[in-house]
Amino acid sequence: MTRPQSPGFTGLLFAAIPDLLTEITRAAKAYYAQAPALGLTQTDFLDWVATLPINRQAAVRRQGFVAAQAEPAFLRYCLEWRGYDMWGFMAARLSLAAFALWEANGQFNGDLPPNGIAR
Repeated sequence: MTRPQSPGFTGLLFAAIPDLLTEITRAAKAYYAQAPALGLTQTDFLDWVATLPINRQAAVRRQGFVAAQAEPAFLRYCLEWRGYDMWGFMAARLSLAAFALWEANGQFNGDLPPNGIAR
């Protein structure tokens, strides 16, 4: 007769991932929700486009400033340029496990769509 294995730390972490993703998604939404109050401008948009890889710049320009206002990368650029650091924001709001997951996975936005934030 074999003895059942304990899920261990890894098993517990995988069981908790949906909750951690929800926590990260909520914190990311709260972070990006600060952006409209900044009064985003066409100059912000053009400055951000200049930081993008050359092969992406033309497509982003075609989509335009209005579309960019739902783009997490643009919003983060604008927020951080004005001193609203995402790392500090997330560190202050996430549990240790959620923050570790967020940081270990490239500071992702939880379950937010990769190219758009509903406003």
